[in-house]
Parts: sequence; C-alpha cells; structure tokens
Amino acid sequence: MGLKTLSDHFNEQGADFGEEIERRASDAKLIMETAEKYGIPVEMLWKPS
Repeated sequence: MGLKTLSDHFNEQGADFGEEIERRASDAKLIMETAEKYGIPVEMLWKPS
C-alpha cells in the first residue's frame, strides 16, 4: 500500500527516530509544565495542527 513506518520516514530525513521522539516528548513536557506553572491552558502555548 506504499505505507512506511515513522522510523523509515525519519531515516529518509537523516534523523534518528528515537532521538526525535525523545525531543518531542521533552518539548511536550516543557509546554505542559510551563502552562501549569503560569496557570494557563496548554492551548495558549501550543496549538497542534
């Protein structure tokens, strides 16, 4: 069906899937912690598409 894994996608971009997932998780944690710290909704800091 022409489907590929996320690992394949990131490898084609020259990135490591594991490192990218760690980076995204770290970013998400920072966003959530900052929103909680300032008592604001997460959506004010980040709006996924």
